Amino acid sequence: MKFLISFFIFTAFISVQARTLQVMSYNVENLFDSLHDAGKKDWTFLPRDTPGKQEACNSEKSKHRRKECLDVDWTESRVDLKLSQITDVVTKNRTLPDFLGIVEIENSNVAGKLAKKLGYTEFEITSSPDERGVDVALFYKKENDIKKISRAEHVVPVDYPTRNILEVEFLIAGKYPLTIFVNHWPSLANPDSWRVKAAEVLTSRMNEILKKNPQMSFLAMGDFNTIDEGSPHPFKTVLLKDNFLTDINQAFQEDKSIDEKLKKVRPQGTYYYPPKNQWNYLDHFFANKNLMQGSDLKIDLKSYEIYAPEFMTFDLENFTYVGGNKTPIKVRVSKRFEPNANSKEEIGFSDHFPILVKLEYPDEVVKPALKTEKTKKKKAKR
Repeated sequence: MKFLISFFIFTAFISVQARTLQVMSYNVENLFDSLHDAGKKDWTFLPRDTPGKQEACNSEKSKHRRKECLDVDWTESRVDLKLSQITDVVTKNRTLPDFLGIVEIENSNVAGKLAKKLGYTEFEITSSPDERGVDVALFYKKENDIKKISRAEHVVPVDYPTRNILEVEFLIAGKYPLTIFVNHWPSLANPDSWRVKAAEVLTSRMNEILKKNPQMSFLAMGDFNTIDEGSPHPFKTVLLKDNFLTDINQAFQEDKSIDEKLKKVRPQGTYYYPPKNQWNYLDHFFANKNLMQGSDLKIDLKSYEIYAPEFMTFDLENFTYVGGNKTPIKVRVSKRFEPNANSKEEIGFSDHFPILVKLEYPDEVVKPALKTEKTKKKKAKR
């Protein structure tokens, strides 16, 4: 009698697939709670009957700001409406971002409310010297591939107190170092030199980190309050000098491998300025060479997007391009925030559009493979 004997050898191979992390940056326009923070001029965004509000509002030198301060009745129900609108922008028709940079948020109290509403358990927020109490925050998912290492914040030394720059370091997938910076630079009402100072603080800190860890990847996001006319220009003279950082929006526009149709359907900026009928790119992602050119953790440039879903926009009639085509055209702009509104339909969203980009990194999956050797015949003994 003969038996067929097959020899099986188990081997393994590594399948390298790309994993992604979604990043969003969003200036939500005046996300305040309804409580007074001692020492802060947050009087506009408080209930009308808050003790001391009327006196504080009347002391405002600007007629416009004085009227706004007296008119706004910022109740807890309106805080809830505001949080609900932000939640719609961040999560409607899409998954919760792995990293969410929020600009123009007041404190950890309202940040905690937003985190609960969105479904985050982890966030970092600055404690800035800004007189109104405005800060920046970073929300992030608590997952195995995202490990927070440290956090810090950096004061921008200018003549008038402004927002600190938030720095949070992570280790991605146990091997890829990433530091995220959230920014809200001094407003355009201030000199360009102030934004240059913010740029210098940011790049100085990055260089300090690179001396300790040359492999560090940087992603800076937020509202940089910078337009092309700026002089001295904080991007040209500091951030982008010697290709230290790359502006993701600019790289997206210049990449010839990306379909031109995708570029043309996007909004013409992240912020529309009505007095001049003008679009501006105030919100940016900036990445260093390690993140742009790395073989491991890197930017997925084609994923960059100015997020302008129809539900948060409306048609602006008779818009004309400044310095270009003067023919009136129809443009969709963001529904601005109306603090005295009593419904989701009325309260709007923000004067900024969010921006999105994805980070990619390899996911090494070990899979077993079954290999069969040639079948051999063997005669059995009786």
